[in-house]
Amino acid sequence: MQLSHAVSGLENAVETQLRVAGPDVAEAGVQLMAALQPAIRQTLMDVVAMAATEVSSQLGTQKVDIRLVDGDPELTVVDDGEAVPPPPPRPDGDVDEARITIRLPGYLKDLVADAASTSGESVNTFVIDTLKSQTQTTKSGATRHRATIEL
Repeated sequence: MQLSHAVSGLENAVETQLRVAGPDVAEAGVQLMAALQPAIRQTLMDVVAMAATEVSSQLGTQKVDIRLVDGDPELTVVDDGEAVPPPPPRPDGDVDEARITIRLPGYLKDLVADAASTSGESVNTFVIDTLKSQTQTTKSGATRHRATIEL
């Protein structure tokens, strides 16, 4: 992915708009764009990193890596070495249970209940399935959240 194309496109668009104001303003705009170029490149790199994080959160046992090649980001999908699939259910049917009491604003409780109803599940099943799909266990046994839960 070559950021220089995006930066050039932005510069051209700004210069085109500034030409309407006259040659003095257009020249000042060219100088301003030259001064802002490092900040624009950094902002584009930040957007690429945010996109990679968002996509990684949806990949399960893989993630998107960003590598710099000649100063431009290159995105690759790699196995997430930290991700470990959840343990299989016990053969004896025994399930470890834990209880959590959570206080939600009324509107959020209603959103969760509506989402559960739409999916044909109980609120409890919906919340458990949603949390399972949005968390992963690492090799060290710790659990980490990798995505935004959308209702």
